[in-house]
Amino acid sequence: MAFRDIDHLLKSLEADAADELSELEAVGPELYSTAQLLRLRGQWEVKNTLFHQVQRFFVRLIALSPLWLLAWLGLRLLGLPYLSLIALAFFPFSFLAFFGGLYFVHRFFKGQGHLDRVGEAIAAELQQRSQAPPAP
Repeated sequence: MAFRDIDHLLKSLEADAADELSELEAVGPELYSTAQLLRLRGQWEVKNTLFHQVQRFFVRLIALSPLWLLAWLGLRLLGLPYLSLIALAFFPFSFLAFFGGLYFVHRFFKGQGHLDRVGEAIAAELQQRSQAPPAP
């Protein structure tokens, strides 16, 4: 039993350490070299772009969910009861997919606020380093 707890703890620590952007937010950008900050900025840009694309997809998914109700009504009026029931079944599925997507976005990206804070910290540190006089 104790080995399972230790294995779980080690896996959790490895997962946290693998997320360098969360680590940067926790310890601060001052501890990183300029090359590492530039690499992390690129990683942040990719993750931020991916976040916005995934978020846009799930918002569109939930925005289109009322169309399943219209499809149900239209198919019902056309006398296609089985197809109308399939369309009606997709309405709650859209909500489940949306909330599942929100959970995924929260787990993978840790939210827009986290990405904003990390991006601002990297940009501020790189700006400060570019304005600082070179060390002799």
